[in-house]
This record gives sequence, C-alpha cells and structure tokens, in this order.
Amino acid sequence: MKEPNRILLIGAGEAGTLILSEFSKRSKDDRIAGFLDDDIRKIGTLISGKPVLASTDDAEKIIEEQSIDEVIITIPSASAEKIERIISSILKKSAIKISVLPSSAKYFDSGLLSDLSEVSFADITGREEVQLDIESMNSEISGKTVLVTGAGGSIGSEICKNLLRFSVKKIICIGRGENSIYELENILKNTSADSSAEIIYRICDVRNYDYLKSLFNLYKPDIVFHAAAHKHVPIMEINEAEACANNIGGTRNVLDACRDISAKFILVSTDKAVYPLSFMGSTKRMCEMLALYYNKKFNLNVSAVRFGNVLGSRGSVIRLFKEQIQNGGPVTVTDKQMKRYFMSIPEAALLVINASAYSSGGEIFMLEMGQQYYINDIARKMISLLTDKEIEIKYTGLRKGEKLEEKLNYDFEEIQDTKNPKIKSMTAVKNYDFTQLEDFMNNALPAIYSFDASEIRKKVESVINSFNI
Repeated sequence: MKEPNRILLIGAGEAGTLILSEFSKRSKDDRIAGFLDDDIRKIGTLISGKPVLASTDDAEKIIEEQSIDEVIITIPSASAEKIERIISSILKKSAIKISVLPSSAKYFDSGLLSDLSEVSFADITGREEVQLDIESMNSEISGKTVLVTGAGGSIGSEICKNLLRFSVKKIICIGRGENSIYELENILKNTSADSSAEIIYRICDVRNYDYLKSLFNLYKPDIVFHAAAHKHVPIMEINEAEACANNIGGTRNVLDACRDISAKFILVSTDKAVYPLSFMGSTKRMCEMLALYYNKKFNLNVSAVRFGNVLGSRGSVIRLFKEQIQNGGPVTVTDKQMKRYFMSIPEAALLVINASAYSSGGEIFMLEMGQQYYINDIARKMISLLTDKEIEIKYTGLRKGEKLEEKLNYDFEEIQDTKNPKIKSMTAVKNYDFTQLEDFMNNALPAIYSFDASEIRKKVESVINSFNI
C-alpha cells in the first residue's frame, strides 16, 4: 500500500496555520512535515506542533532530507516573483506536486484546502491580488436559494464551492453529466462542514425545458448562475447545430424558467463572445443578446459576466508544458504572436458572484484580467524553470476559430466602474434591434438540426451582425 504524501507548507503565517488546522480536522496532520518561512524569528519554533524547519531558500535541501512528496505555498499575498523564486529550484530537481493558495484566500478563514490548485502560469507571470467586496456579496447571497447550471464544470463547481462561504440558504446544483455531479458532491462534502446550507444535486440537461421548469417551480431559486455551455472552440467548429441547441437554446430555457418565478439571472460569458471568430464565441454572443432581450422585453433582472482564460488544476497548461519539457520536447505553441489573459478559476468564480451583487438588470460585466501574455514567452519561462537543457519550441499554427489575442469589450460599449475595481460594468451606447434575434429564436432554432453547417453559420452571423452594427 502506498504511503500517504509527505507535505511541506511554505509560509508559517495565518493561512499556513489554517491549512494545518484543516488537515488536523481530517486527522491527516501526520502528513505535514513542517513549515518553511523567511521570518528568521520563526525558524526552529513549533506552530501547532509542527516545526518551522528553515527558510524558503533551503526548500530543495529540506525536500530531500524530509522525503517530501508535495509542496503547498500558503502565502495568498505572495507576488509572482516570490512564487517563481520558491519553485524555480524545486521544479528543476523534482517532479513533486506544487500547489498554491489564490490571493482570494486572504478573505476567508476556512475551506482553504479546497482553494488549492496546481501552480499555474498566472502564479508565475501576472499574479495580482484579487479584490472582493465581501459586504456586497454577503448582502446578495445571505439567506437566498441559489441555483447553478453546469454545476459539475470548472466554473460552475467553483461557484458552488464559494457560495458555501456565505450564509446561503440552499444551493441547487444542476448538471447533465452524472459523473461530474458525483464528483461535485464529493468535493462539496469536504467544503460544507462550516455551512448550514442545504445542497441539492439534480441531473438535468438545460435543453429539457419541461424538467428544468419543474425544478425551478419546486425550489424557487432567488438567484441563478448559468454556467452550462459547450465551451471547446475546435470541437464546436464542426458541431454547429449542437452548439446552437445547447448554448443558445439552453440559455433561453433557463431565462424562461427564471422569468416564470422572477429569479435573478447571471450568465457566465467569455471574451470569445467579443467580435467572435469561433462558432462557440458566436453562440455565447447570442446568449448575451438573449439576456439583454429578456431584460428589455420582460424586465427580468439579468446580467452577463465576461472574462478570459481561466487556469486551474484540471487541464492546466503548466502540466502539458511540464510533461513536454520532461520528455525532452518539443514544447508546442500555436503562434509566436498569440496572447492570452490568465486568471485562476477560484478567483474568476468569486468575481462572478461579486458581480451579481451589482446587477440591477441589463448589464454586461467585465472582469479586469490584467495584461495579456505571449504564450511563447510563457513557454520559454517554463523551459528555464524546469531544465538547463535546450528544448525546441514547435509552432503548430492557429486552429480554425482561434484569435491571436482576445478583447473583453466591444467598441460601442461604455465602461463604468463598480465598487470593486476588478469588475467593470458595460452598457451599449446605442439601442439594440432585437427583430432578427426574435426571428432566429422562433423559426431557426426549433429546426436547427435540419440545416447544414453553412446555413447555420449564415443565420447566426446575420443575427450577430444586426446586433453589433
């Protein structure tokens, strides 16, 4: 039987102590070998029975001496430079797992273990401290019943997890994949100990309006976060009908269900919906348009939240590059000029919840993602961190629907500040014409599977063009 991992905590401050406490509650504190900390006054002391072994400069030596299998960086305020300094020597000498707390962890005093994610590009390049308006979030969520679609996905599951940090009354987790909902249930079991919220899990496809409506009528959610969508750009390029039926049709069904009970609706959107080149991005732009339409026609409290790439442990790019480098290369990069925004999944999910507190209806919110980074530069940085060998970078070329860089807003959208500098509110400086959107929803969408791919693209493009003029 494999021995449990030996874990080294880097950072003997408040967050590190809280992490140790959570291990203790689970009777797993025997896995913690001790701490590293740069405060020389702490070195040689005990914290909750665990020794502060050395400074972070001695990480490589301590890992070898203590037979460490995993490192957790428990410093939410750590800069990108500090994280890079800590991990640089470790990565070149060892294949051990390195996890990090997001900067948002500084706002909370429990459930930090569930915040951990494998160290990502965002942590060693553009790591910025996230800002949260906790007072507004508490006011928005406290005592409410909240429903999340796509609850088993990366963003949906993170929204569910973070809702438990507030005094939410009930969370309805909806997803169509049995396995993803099963995994979510296991995750939330470990994060709900300090919450009195009732958690309900339902297998439901958002395209099944009758069942969806029955769930809404049964649980009567006050707030709905709509994260269910097909999101993979290359796959949706050859599955146009499915992208329309799921993304656009599913969004309409959720909006109709919200309208029947006057629930607040928050759409999880993407930067790919701005001047879309991909078909997936086009369907997400149509979802934004639908949300604005339901606000105007039915006075429904709806908003959308746009953000760029999110990085987390599932499908983390650092894993791919790390594997490619350890195998001797090549490291595959799409294009030398490709740039992307980066943000961790926990921080994006928290900012989506925060944005919902500012919605009065009809807004599109934009998360401040910082600067865009060249993927080529990040690949080179990873190579320098992981090895002293020469590693080839292979350029594979743009795939259909991919952009060299993303935008978070249209030129005709007026950007305004909110109470949180990390969240901007946008309104269009024009009146939208919904005529073609209505025609698509009433006539094209019900028959979407009867059209060929080129017809579907023409119909969607026509609606978007009518809306963006």
